[in-house]
Amino acid sequence: MTKNQNRIKKLSEMVSKRVVAEIGADHGFITKYLFDNNKIDYSFLTDISDACLNKARKNLVEYASRTTFLVGDGLTVFDGVLAQKTNNFVPEEIIIAGMGGKEIIKILSQDKNHFKHFILGPQRNVVDLRRYLLANNFYIEKDIIAKEGKMFYNILKVVRSEKKQELNPLELHFGKTNLDKMPLDFIEYVSFRKNYCERILSVSEVKLFREELELLNKINLGEKYV
Repeated sequence: MTKNQNRIKKLSEMVSKRVVAEIGADHGFITKYLFDNNKIDYSFLTDISDACLNKARKNLVEYASRTTFLVGDGLTVFDGVLAQKTNNFVPEEIIIAGMGGKEIIKILSQDKNHFKHFILGPQRNVVDLRRYLLANNFYIEKDIIAKEGKMFYNILKVVRSEKKQELNPLELHFGKTNLDKMPLDFIEYVSFRKNYCERILSVSEVKLFREELELLNKINLGEKYV
């Protein structure tokens, strides 16, 4: 079983294309899970150095003939490569997970190939990422929380689109899908964040946590969850 199995499982459920690219792949756990579960036919794995990619190569030995490993920074690694159609495949869906929202924004802003479909897994700064997506012709199709142990992970399914999308303050901070569906992982996340903010505010008045708590208190979880 790979690390962060529930996060990877939830992320894989959002993958809808048969050729994917995992950016900043590290050990390549996500891609391996997708291959193991017959979710994809081919993959591109990228990382900043050959030493980093070696970790993924070791984990994907059995899928080496169906994987292209590329050394480079973010999506710029594909500049000039796609014209060659490596092994007759091009990435249809881009996975960027395990890094901060601001780093993901940087990667998206450098995309000269205008990839259309993305699965994003920001570790922090998710509100900044949502704001960027809304302002830069991306449409958030799904936006969920996945719990793994004591940790909570945001996962967004995004498509590049001219279709305009607006989110209210609660949706911007907590994700529209979470608020619409109220899945168990999100309910537990709300409880966790409320307790965390209240502990901080019991010691010191911090504006950021006061504002977050006010938003959390506006979420209606329904009587069965009280």
